[in-house]
Amino acid sequence: MRPMNRQCICLGLAATALLAGHASFAAPTVSLAPVDGARFLSDQRFDIRIEAAPAAGAVTLTSLKIDGANVAPTSTDTTGVYTGFNVRGYHAPIAAGMHTLTAVVADGSGSVTATATFEVINPLGNRRPAKNIIIMLGDGMGAAHRTAARIVRYGAVNGRPLGFLNMDKFPGTGQILTESLNSIITDSAPGMCCYTTGNHAFNGQEGVYPSHLANTFAYPRVEYLSEYMHRTLGKSTGIVSTADIEDATPAANAAHTGNRGAGTGICDQYFDERGSTGLTVLMGGGRRWFLPSSDPFSSRTAATDYAPLPADMVTKWGIPAGAQDPTRNLIADFTGDGFTYVTDRTQLTSAAATSGTKLLGLFGYGNMNVALDKVAKQRNPGALGIVDDYHAPNQPMLDEMTDAALTVLAKNPKGFVLTVEGAHIDKQSHAMDADRAIWETIEFDAAVKKARDFADRVGDTVVIVLADHECSGFSIIGALNTSIANLKALPSDKNTLDPAIQPNRQKVVGTYDAASFPHYAIAADGFPVNSDIDGKLLVGFGASGDRYEDWLTKPLVIIDSLLPNNIKAELAGKGYSVTPRDRHPESDNGFFLRGQAAANDQAVHTATDIPISAYSSSSRAFEQFIGVQENTDVFFKLAKSAMGGY
Repeated sequence: MRPMNRQCICLGLAATALLAGHASFAAPTVSLAPVDGARFLSDQRFDIRIEAAPAAGAVTLTSLKIDGANVAPTSTDTTGVYTGFNVRGYHAPIAAGMHTLTAVVADGSGSVTATATFEVINPLGNRRPAKNIIIMLGDGMGAAHRTAARIVRYGAVNGRPLGFLNMDKFPGTGQILTESLNSIITDSAPGMCCYTTGNHAFNGQEGVYPSHLANTFAYPRVEYLSEYMHRTLGKSTGIVSTADIEDATPAANAAHTGNRGAGTGICDQYFDERGSTGLTVLMGGGRRWFLPSSDPFSSRTAATDYAPLPADMVTKWGIPAGAQDPTRNLIADFTGDGFTYVTDRTQLTSAAATSGTKLLGLFGYGNMNVALDKVAKQRNPGALGIVDDYHAPNQPMLDEMTDAALTVLAKNPKGFVLTVEGAHIDKQSHAMDADRAIWETIEFDAAVKKARDFADRVGDTVVIVLADHECSGFSIIGALNTSIANLKALPSDKNTLDPAIQPNRQKVVGTYDAASFPHYAIAADGFPVNSDIDGKLLVGFGASGDRYEDWLTKPLVIIDSLLPNNIKAELAGKGYSVTPRDRHPESDNGFFLRGQAAANDQAVHTATDIPISAYSSSSRAFEQFIGVQENTDVFFKLAKSAMGGY
């Protein structure tokens, strides 16, 4: 779920432009939002925006119609050469079917007629509706991540698995395409938005259509599943993640912005727009965004906040205008509104049983730590480790967070929409840290069990397990063909760069018959006693960056980009590295692998389709998710599940 380092600099044409006059005649360049081919639920809200760059003179909107009926803009704006005409908070027609948006834009050189069609889907039906929707998202989790977790957790012998992951046991299994609006390779913001809005977005943007507006929080909006379900059915919203809570996947359930990195504004939106989203549970890392800028661990700045929103957006969406307020104490705002606030595992265990209907948990200053490092601390509480270096020694596991969220959300008799993200499957795959990525998948699967157990216990619940994309080209290539002791005793391979000379550590990769069946001893906590075993599973990365590989568990993690700067500096001083290539001791002993996708950087996302598994109690709604489907289809299937239309 890598942060985007650039703003969108182009706005794709979302319509067919027809010149009024000779074919070579200059005319304004026009784009529309929503884009051509968009789909919406009946009564789902979205913004309409016509954006034009003139060829000569000023731009005017001479006509705007939907299905031939006039629609009046609610505002006009100018940013650089672009003039925008907005219709904020438009409600999709109730009637299902195809509809046409037509805009005529003119300047001193001529006029352009731009059109876009959109489809309205009625989710209502006479089947039993699901009261609760649970989205279990393993960020970056492809089929190979699931396979590796199954082999490590349960093993196999004589060609048969000795057990299955909880997600493997779901009856509805399918495959999802993962493209974003502007690329075959999505990042996590539009990857998640497809499931929560039914619409594609540009990479780096969430809950909006692309635009050239200076205020990225003013980009044209599309209503989230959480907002739609809260507005129409009174359901609550829960967001749980092991990432910094401002990160792309959690934010793409409730925040509307053209800049996924604007953490101050994103976290402010969680609170300010809770009346629209029904947000009552928010848990993860990211405490840095909730602390006033005077706190040494705060990351709040005016630059990552948002200026007041346009007046027509405020009015039509019924939301606060917002303000650039880096000195704000967001924790105090949440607690003042009745949220129980917890900061560690011990407090969460107590709060899950005693809190009311609102829960805020912030368990780290940036991203939470990974399962391997959290478990290491739990197994040896007296030893200092990675979680201590991250200033978060007592973090809960994802299944514990999920259990607490379900306990609180279940208090709403109208039901809820809950998203639970296992964020570090992606982040550790970016870092090409196979053992930690596998442990993350095992931790995520334990949370999946909590969701299914809840569904079985209360009924009327749909649970889906999926990813937003695949990360790193994660691939099981074989198993260690020697002992760990022999592997550790090998001389350094770091200077073996001649292709004619095979590195020692490449020779220990057992492929085909030599891979056999790895067997890991599993502790009572559900994780391997040790990841470094004789015959351990070996993983390659097809979308890799530069790295050294020694096949051993990495003693230290890569410094997270989502941390306060002072903690980053502390970690650097303790020997943590910024890139996988520079991580010790593999950079001292391992053999060098030139990245296929990146140089001195992390692995990247791929365009590979990802698996989806679905389960529903009290209905057969899971059957909708069988087969190959577009990522935006998931949104409409979830809505139909909640409204009996499947």
